[in-house]
Amino acid sequence: MKTRPPEPEFLIQWREWDKAGPPKCCHTCEHYGTDGLCVEFFQEPPAEFAAEVDVCDKWELELPF
Repeated sequence: MKTRPPEPEFLIQWREWDKAGPPKCCHTCEHYGTDGLCVEFFQEPPAEFAAEVDVCDKWELELPF
């Protein structure tokens, strides 16, 4: 029986990247509005905070619709 060759390194890396999901920052959070207001806290987070990754325990994946 014939088998596939091993997956190339770039594909292995891509699969790991895809598994990790989006960066957990304000810009990818469901609670972050287009007006820059966080509806979870009803405040506008400072730009430095909004640009940080993994700093908010209320982060939720942005819905695709």
